Amino acid sequence: MEEKIKTDSKEHAVEILQQLNEYRKTGRHCDFMIKAGSEELPVHKNIVSASSDYFKAMLSHENVETKSGVVEIKGFDEVCVKKCVDFIYTGDAYVAKEKRETLMGVAHMMQLQRLCDGIAIFLEDDLDPRSFFQTKKIANGYNCEQLEEQCNQFALQRFKEIAQSDEFMDLDEKFISFLIESKETKAQEEGKCKMLLAWTKHDIDERKECFLSLVMKFQLTKMTLSYRRFLVENEPLIFESMQSLRSLTLSILDSHPVNISSKDFDLTENKQLVVFDQNSQGMHSHDVGDKTWTPMQTIDQAIIQNLYSAVVMESYIYVICRNESFYRLEYAESNAKWEQMANINLQYACAVALDGFVYGIEYENASNIMERYDPSNNSWTRLTNKSLILAYESLVAADGKMLCIAGYSIQQYPNKATNQVEIYDPVTSTWSMDNNSLNEARYQASATATEKGIYVMGGCNFYGTSTFITAEFRSSVTKTWMILKLMKCARQNFSSCVIGDKVYVIGGNGNPANIEEYDPETKEWKIIETIQGKNIFSRSTVAISV
Repeated sequence: MEEKIKTDSKEHAVEILQQLNEYRKTGRHCDFMIKAGSEELPVHKNIVSASSDYFKAMLSHENVETKSGVVEIKGFDEVCVKKCVDFIYTGDAYVAKEKRETLMGVAHMMQLQRLCDGIAIFLEDDLDPRSFFQTKKIANGYNCEQLEEQCNQFALQRFKEIAQSDEFMDLDEKFISFLIESKETKAQEEGKCKMLLAWTKHDIDERKECFLSLVMKFQLTKMTLSYRRFLVENEPLIFESMQSLRSLTLSILDSHPVNISSKDFDLTENKQLVVFDQNSQGMHSHDVGDKTWTPMQTIDQAIIQNLYSAVVMESYIYVICRNESFYRLEYAESNAKWEQMANINLQYACAVALDGFVYGIEYENASNIMERYDPSNNSWTRLTNKSLILAYESLVAADGKMLCIAGYSIQQYPNKATNQVEIYDPVTSTWSMDNNSLNEARYQASATATEKGIYVMGGCNFYGTSTFITAEFRSSVTKTWMILKLMKCARQNFSSCVIGDKVYVIGGNGNPANIEEYDPETKEWKIIETIQGKNIFSRSTVAISV
C-alpha cells in the first residue's frame, strides 16, 4: 500500500507558477501572443486556457487565432489587458481608482471570475459617497449581486450624502423608487420628497409619471406642516395633479391652532450630535429626532489621552489636545484616519469656526491671546490681543464676528467672574467692548449661536461656590441680553450645539449624562436623553451634518 509523502503542494504550485511567469517575461516556451494596442504579450496556451474560459474556448478549436498564434483584443484598455495577463500568471492584481471599472470590464471579458470577485470585494471595502455611483454602475453592469446589495444598503444608510451629488440625478427610476419606498432609508420624509422633486425636474417629461406614483407613498403625517404648506403653495408638480385639493389643504392648515407659515426643507440642516467616549475610545453620533446612537470612528490613543475641545468646519472634525497638538478627521468617510495638523500655541484651548478658519483662545489659563488656523496652509497665526485678560470665557461666532463672553477676571481684586463681552472683527482685526453686558456675571459657561442670536448657559458664580441653572439670549437684532427660563440641570464646563433652531446642552461636571433641549418656540427646556454606558469628554460635543 502506498503512503503519501508529506510535501507542501501549495508551495509547489506557487513555485511552478512563478517559474512560468519568468518564462513568460523572457518569451521562453511561449506559443501564443496577446496584442492590445501597443502591447504585445507572449503567453503559454496551456496557462491562459487553464485560467480563462475565454481563452479556453478560443484555443479549443481551429480558427484564425490558433492558426496565426496571435489574438488582438480591440476596444479594451491595453494597460488593463496586461494587468489581467499578469493576474493569470501571479494571482495578484493592482489597480488605480480611475481604472477600476475598466479592469472589471477586461476581467469580465476574459472570464476571470476570481479577479472579478476580488475587484468586487475591493470596491465594497472602498465604498463611500464619492465612489458610490461608479461602484453601483460596475455592480449593475457586471451582475455582481453581492456588491449590488452592498450598494443598496449603503444608499439607504447614506441617502442624504449621495442625494446631494450631481450623479444622483442620473439614477434610474427603479433605484429611485427603491430609495423612496424603503422604510430603511435614513432620511426624513421631507428630505426624500425634496430629492425626488429635484430628480424629477432633471427630466420632467420622462419622470413625471414616476413622481406622481411615488408622491402618494410618502407618510405625510411625518412631514412638518410648514413643509407641506410650502409644497402646496409653491410646487407645480404637486398642485397641478391635485388642483382640487389645494384650497382644501390650505384651509385645513390655516385652521390649525398655531399659525403655520410656509417653509422649505433644507437637506443640509439634518445634523446629529457627536460625543467622544472614553469607555469605547470612539465617537458616537446621536440623532435627536429618533433618539438613536450610531458608532463612528475610533479615537487615536494620542488624542484620547489629551483631548480638550473640538470644533466642526466643513467636512472635518478638528480636535485640540492639552499638549497643544491639533488633529482633524473627515468624519463622513468611514475609513478616514486622524491627521495631525500644525500645533496650536495655547495649552488649554477652546475653539470655534468662522468663514473657513478655526479661532482658538486659552481657556483655563488667564490670557488675552487669540489665534486663527488657516487650513489652506496648515498654520496658526497670532491675532490682535484682547483688552481683557480672562480665563474660562465663552467663545462664539455670530454675525461674521467672534465674541468672547464673560469669564474669570484676574484684573480685578478680589478675582471674580465678569459679565462683559468683547467682539473681534476679522475684517479690521480689531477688538471692541460690547455696550451691552450679560445680566449675570459667570464663568465656565457655554455659548452657541443661531441665526436669531446668541445663547449663554450655565457656569459658576463669583467664587465658584455654586453652579448656575440660568441662561441668557442676545438678539441679533436688538443686541441686548434677556434672561430665559431656567434649565432643568445646573451645569458648568460643558458643551452646547444648535440643530435646526433648537439648542442642545450636553455634559458638564454637574450633569454629564443628561442631554437637554431648548425650544425657542415654546421657550421651554426639557431633558431629551440620559446617556447610558458612555463616559464622554464634557467640553468636546459637536454637531455634524449627516
